Amino acid sequence: MKRHVGIPFLLAFLSFKASAADLKVLLSSSAVLPGETLRIELDGIAPGAKVRADFLGKRFPFYEVGPAAQRALIGIPLGTAPGSRSLKIHSVKSAVNPIPEQDLQVAISSRMYEVENINLPPDKNVLTKSEHNESVRIHKIALQSTRDQYWEGAFQFPVEGPIEAPFGLKRTRNGTIDAGFHKGIDIKAKNGAPLTAANAGVVVLAAPFKAHGRVVMIDHGQGVMTIYLHMQKILVRPGQRVAKGAVIGKVGSSGLATGPHVHWQVFVHSVPVNPIPWTELEF
Repeated sequence: MKRHVGIPFLLAFLSFKASAADLKVLLSSSAVLPGETLRIELDGIAPGAKVRADFLGKRFPFYEVGPAAQRALIGIPLGTAPGSRSLKIHSVKSAVNPIPEQDLQVAISSRMYEVENINLPPDKNVLTKSEHNESVRIHKIALQSTRDQYWEGAFQFPVEGPIEAPFGLKRTRNGTIDAGFHKGIDIKAKNGAPLTAANAGVVVLAAPFKAHGRVVMIDHGQGVMTIYLHMQKILVRPGQRVAKGAVIGKVGSSGLATGPHVHWQVFVHSVPVNPIPWTELEF
Protein backbone atom coordinates (compact mmCIF):
# COMPACT_ATOMS: atom_id res chain seq x y z
CA MET A 1 0.00 0.00 0.00
CA LYS A 2 1.39 3.40 -0.99
CA ARG A 3 0.16 6.54 0.68
CA HIS A 4 1.14 10.17 0.18
CA VAL A 5 1.70 12.17 3.34
CA GLY A 6 -1.22 14.19 4.67
CA ILE A 7 -1.28 17.94 4.17
CA PRO A 8 -1.23 18.86 7.91
CA PHE A 9 2.16 17.16 8.31
CA LEU A 10 3.60 18.70 5.16
CA LEU A 11 2.94 22.21 6.49
CA ALA A 12 5.60 21.60 9.13
CA PHE A 13 8.23 20.57 6.56
CA LEU A 14 11.27 22.59 5.58
CA SER A 15 11.71 22.68 1.81
CA PHE A 16 15.05 22.68 -0.02
CA LYS A 17 15.14 23.23 -3.78
CA ALA A 18 17.40 20.71 -5.46
CA SER A 19 19.31 21.62 -8.59
CA ALA A 20 17.36 19.17 -10.77
CA ALA A 21 14.21 20.66 -12.28
CA ASP A 22 11.13 20.40 -10.05
CA LEU A 23 12.86 18.23 -7.39
CA LYS A 24 12.25 19.30 -3.78
CA VAL A 25 13.73 17.87 -0.61
CA LEU A 26 11.34 18.14 2.35
CA LEU A 27 12.52 17.63 5.93
CA SER A 28 10.15 17.29 8.88
CA SER A 29 12.61 19.44 10.83
CA SER A 30 16.16 20.74 10.56
CA ALA A 31 16.68 20.05 14.28
CA VAL A 32 15.71 16.80 16.04
CA LEU A 33 16.03 15.33 19.52
CA PRO A 34 17.41 11.89 20.26
CA GLY A 35 14.45 9.52 20.19
CA GLU A 36 12.57 11.46 17.51
CA THR A 37 11.72 10.38 13.97
CA LEU A 38 13.11 12.38 11.04
CA ARG A 39 11.07 12.22 7.85
CA ILE A 40 12.58 13.08 4.46
CA GLU A 41 10.45 13.38 1.35
CA LEU A 42 11.54 13.87 -2.23
CA ASP A 43 8.86 15.49 -4.39
CA GLY A 44 9.10 15.67 -8.17
CA ILE A 45 11.33 12.60 -8.42
CA ALA A 46 11.20 10.42 -11.52
CA PRO A 47 9.24 7.16 -11.13
CA GLY A 48 11.46 4.17 -10.37
CA ALA A 49 14.43 6.24 -9.20
CA LYS A 50 16.43 4.45 -6.49
CA VAL A 51 17.67 6.78 -3.76
CA ARG A 52 19.37 6.41 -0.38
CA ALA A 53 20.08 8.70 2.58
CA ASP A 54 23.30 8.57 4.61
CA PHE A 55 23.00 9.83 8.18
CA LEU A 56 24.74 9.07 11.48
CA GLY A 57 26.93 6.46 9.82
CA LYS A 58 24.03 4.43 8.41
CA ARG A 59 22.26 4.17 5.06
CA PHE A 60 18.48 4.43 4.80
CA PRO A 61 16.19 3.50 1.87
CA PHE A 62 13.56 5.69 0.25
CA TYR A 63 10.18 4.18 -0.63
CA GLU A 64 7.56 5.43 -3.04
CA VAL A 65 4.62 7.21 -1.38
CA GLY A 66 3.09 8.77 -4.50
CA PRO A 67 3.45 9.01 -8.30
CA ALA A 68 6.45 11.36 -8.04
CA ALA A 69 7.30 11.18 -4.33
CA GLN A 70 9.55 9.05 -2.15
CA ARG A 71 10.00 9.01 1.63
CA ALA A 72 12.69 7.92 4.07
CA LEU A 73 12.24 7.60 7.83
CA ILE A 74 15.17 7.82 10.23
CA GLY A 75 15.07 7.13 13.96
CA ILE A 76 17.51 9.19 16.05
CA PRO A 77 18.99 6.90 18.73
CA LEU A 78 18.69 7.87 22.38
CA GLY A 79 22.04 9.04 23.69
CA THR A 80 23.12 10.63 20.38
CA ALA A 81 25.47 13.52 21.13
CA PRO A 82 24.28 17.02 20.15
CA GLY A 83 25.74 18.78 17.13
CA SER A 84 25.30 19.41 13.43
CA ARG A 85 25.37 16.26 11.28
CA SER A 86 25.62 15.77 7.54
CA LEU A 87 22.63 14.28 5.73
CA LYS A 88 23.53 13.07 2.24
CA ILE A 89 20.87 12.02 -0.25
CA HIS A 90 22.03 10.29 -3.41
CA SER A 91 21.04 7.81 -6.09
CA VAL A 92 22.03 4.18 -5.85
CA LYS A 93 25.04 3.37 -8.02
CA SER A 94 24.09 2.68 -11.66
CA ALA A 95 20.47 3.68 -10.92
CA VAL A 96 18.13 4.84 -13.66
CA ASN A 97 17.06 8.51 -13.46
CA PRO A 98 19.77 9.58 -10.97
CA ILE A 99 19.31 12.71 -8.88
CA PRO A 100 21.97 15.30 -7.99
CA GLU A 101 23.56 14.45 -4.64
CA GLN A 102 22.17 16.55 -1.81
CA ASP A 103 24.29 17.43 1.24
CA LEU A 104 22.23 19.01 4.03
CA GLN A 105 22.83 19.71 7.70
CA VAL A 106 20.57 18.41 10.47
CA ALA A 107 21.08 19.54 14.06
CA ILE A 108 20.87 16.98 16.86
CA SER A 109 19.56 18.93 19.84
CA SER A 110 20.59 18.30 23.44
CA ARG A 111 18.19 16.15 25.46
CA MET A 112 17.88 15.91 29.23
CA TYR A 113 17.25 12.40 30.59
CA GLU A 114 15.28 11.89 33.77
CA VAL A 115 16.52 9.03 35.96
CA GLU A 116 14.14 6.44 37.42
CA ASN A 117 14.94 3.56 39.77
CA ILE A 118 13.02 0.29 39.68
CA ASN A 119 13.17 -2.06 42.64
CA LEU A 120 12.73 -5.69 41.63
CA PRO A 121 11.98 -8.51 44.08
CA PRO A 122 14.35 -11.54 43.97
CA ASP A 123 11.96 -13.66 41.86
CA LYS A 124 11.89 -10.95 39.18
CA ASN A 125 15.53 -9.90 39.45
CA VAL A 126 16.72 -13.39 38.45
CA LEU A 127 14.99 -12.90 35.08
CA THR A 128 17.44 -10.15 34.11
CA LYS A 129 19.98 -12.84 33.17
CA SER A 130 17.92 -13.54 30.03
CA GLU A 131 17.39 -9.91 29.05
CA HIS A 132 20.41 -9.43 26.79
CA ASN A 133 19.87 -12.51 24.62
CA GLU A 134 16.18 -11.69 24.25
CA SER A 135 17.00 -8.12 23.23
CA VAL A 136 19.44 -9.39 20.58
CA ARG A 137 16.71 -11.58 19.10
CA ILE A 138 14.24 -8.68 19.01
CA HIS A 139 16.83 -6.35 17.46
CA LYS A 140 17.53 -8.81 14.63
CA ILE A 141 13.83 -8.92 13.78
CA ALA A 142 13.59 -5.11 13.94
CA LEU A 143 16.31 -4.84 11.27
CA GLN A 144 13.97 -6.34 8.68
CA SER A 145 12.31 -4.04 6.16
CA THR A 146 9.71 -4.56 3.44
CA ARG A 147 8.91 -2.24 0.53
CA ASP A 148 5.17 -2.32 1.25
CA GLN A 149 3.54 0.04 3.75
CA TYR A 150 0.89 -1.79 5.77
CA TRP A 151 -0.02 1.00 8.17
CA GLU A 152 -2.59 3.70 7.41
CA GLY A 153 -2.87 7.06 9.14
CA ALA A 154 -1.85 7.81 12.70
CA PHE A 155 -1.13 4.98 15.13
CA GLN A 156 -3.36 4.39 18.16
CA PHE A 157 -2.52 3.49 21.73
CA PRO A 158 -2.79 -0.28 22.29
CA VAL A 159 -4.79 0.15 25.49
CA GLU A 160 -6.46 2.95 27.44
CA GLY A 161 -4.78 4.00 30.65
CA PRO A 162 -2.29 6.40 32.21
CA ILE A 163 1.33 6.44 31.09
CA GLU A 164 3.25 5.43 34.20
CA ALA A 165 6.71 5.54 32.62
CA PRO A 166 7.46 7.83 29.65
CA PHE A 167 9.86 7.28 26.78
CA GLY A 168 13.52 8.18 27.24
CA LEU A 169 14.05 7.63 30.96
CA LYS A 170 17.46 6.49 32.14
CA ARG A 171 16.78 3.57 34.42
CA THR A 172 18.53 1.89 37.30
CA ARG A 173 17.49 -1.29 39.06
CA ASN A 174 17.62 -1.80 42.79
CA GLY A 175 19.49 1.47 43.17
CA THR A 176 22.80 0.45 41.58
CA ILE A 177 22.36 -1.49 38.32
CA ASP A 178 22.42 0.54 35.07
CA ALA A 179 19.41 -0.65 33.06
CA GLY A 180 19.93 1.71 30.11
CA PHE A 181 17.23 3.79 28.46
CA HIS A 182 13.51 3.16 28.68
CA LYS A 183 12.84 2.77 24.97
CA GLY A 184 9.05 2.79 24.97
CA ILE A 185 6.16 3.87 27.16
CA ASP A 186 4.51 1.91 29.96
CA ILE A 187 0.71 2.13 29.95
CA LYS A 188 -1.03 1.00 33.13
CA ALA A 189 -4.17 -1.09 32.62
CA LYS A 190 -6.22 -3.75 34.34
CA ASN A 191 -4.93 -7.30 34.30
CA GLY A 192 -6.58 -9.13 31.39
CA ALA A 193 -7.66 -5.98 29.54
CA PRO A 194 -7.61 -6.42 25.74
CA LEU A 195 -4.49 -5.21 23.92
CA THR A 196 -4.93 -3.99 20.35
CA ALA A 197 -2.64 -3.50 17.37
CA ALA A 198 -1.52 0.13 17.05
CA ASN A 199 -1.88 -0.11 13.27
CA ALA A 200 -2.21 -2.66 10.50
CA GLY A 201 0.65 -5.05 9.86
CA VAL A 202 2.00 -8.58 10.00
CA VAL A 203 2.88 -10.37 13.23
CA VAL A 204 6.59 -11.27 13.15
CA LEU A 205 6.99 -12.40 16.77
CA ALA A 206 4.58 -13.91 19.27
CA ALA A 207 6.41 -15.76 22.01
CA PRO A 208 6.94 -16.09 25.77
CA PHE A 209 10.25 -14.64 26.99
CA LYS A 210 11.63 -14.68 30.52
CA ALA A 211 12.60 -11.01 30.93
CA HIS A 212 10.32 -9.38 28.36
CA GLY A 213 7.39 -11.60 29.28
CA ARG A 214 4.88 -12.63 26.64
CA VAL A 215 5.70 -10.58 23.55
CA VAL A 216 4.01 -9.63 20.29
CA MET A 217 5.85 -7.73 17.55
CA ILE A 218 4.16 -6.33 14.44
CA ASP A 219 5.81 -5.33 11.16
CA HIS A 220 4.01 -2.29 9.69
CA GLY A 221 6.23 -2.20 6.61
CA GLN A 222 9.10 -0.02 5.37
CA GLY A 223 11.17 -0.52 8.53
CA VAL A 224 8.44 0.46 11.02
CA MET A 225 7.54 -2.01 13.77
CA THR A 226 5.79 -2.03 17.14
CA ILE A 227 6.31 -4.34 20.10
CA TYR A 228 4.10 -5.12 23.10
CA LEU A 229 5.61 -6.62 26.28
CA HIS A 230 4.54 -8.27 29.56
CA MET A 231 1.30 -9.70 28.21
CA GLN A 232 -0.86 -12.13 30.19
CA LYS A 233 -1.96 -13.94 27.05
CA ILE A 234 -1.03 -13.89 23.35
CA LEU A 235 -3.92 -14.15 20.88
CA VAL A 236 -2.07 -13.97 17.53
CA ARG A 237 0.56 -16.03 15.72
CA PRO A 238 3.57 -15.19 13.53
CA GLY A 239 2.64 -14.50 9.91
CA GLN A 240 -0.88 -13.36 10.81
CA ARG A 241 -2.15 -10.14 9.22
CA VAL A 242 -3.80 -7.81 11.73
CA ALA A 243 -5.87 -4.66 11.26
CA LYS A 244 -5.54 -1.47 13.28
CA GLY A 245 -7.41 -2.03 16.54
CA ALA A 246 -7.46 -5.84 16.29
CA VAL A 247 -7.10 -7.61 19.65
CA ILE A 248 -3.66 -9.25 19.83
CA GLY A 249 -3.53 -10.25 23.50
CA LYS A 250 -4.31 -9.37 27.09
CA VAL A 251 -2.56 -7.04 29.53
CA GLY A 252 -0.45 -8.77 32.14
CA SER A 253 2.67 -8.56 34.29
CA SER A 254 4.81 -11.33 32.84
CA GLY A 255 8.58 -10.97 32.79
CA LEU A 256 10.27 -7.95 34.41
CA ALA A 257 7.04 -6.22 35.39
CA THR A 258 6.00 -5.19 38.89
CA GLY A 259 2.33 -4.75 37.98
CA PRO A 260 -0.10 -5.10 35.07
CA HIS A 261 0.80 -2.81 32.17
CA VAL A 262 1.97 -2.88 28.56
CA HIS A 263 5.37 -1.68 27.48
CA TRP A 264 4.73 -0.32 23.98
CA GLN A 265 7.55 0.55 21.65
CA VAL A 266 7.97 1.79 18.07
CA PHE A 267 11.01 0.90 15.96
CA VAL A 268 12.16 2.78 12.86
CA HIS A 269 14.80 0.70 11.10
CA SER A 270 15.55 -1.02 14.43
CA VAL A 271 15.93 2.27 16.36
CA PRO A 272 13.43 2.75 19.22
CA VAL A 273 11.66 6.11 18.85
CA ASN A 274 9.11 8.03 20.89
CA PRO A 275 5.72 6.48 20.03
CA ILE A 276 3.67 9.53 21.05
CA PRO A 277 4.27 11.52 17.81
CA TRP A 278 3.19 8.45 15.84
CA THR A 279 -0.24 8.75 17.47
CA GLU A 280 -0.46 12.46 16.60
CA LEU A 281 0.95 12.67 13.06
CA GLU A 282 0.75 10.70 9.83
CA PHE A 283 4.30 9.75 8.96
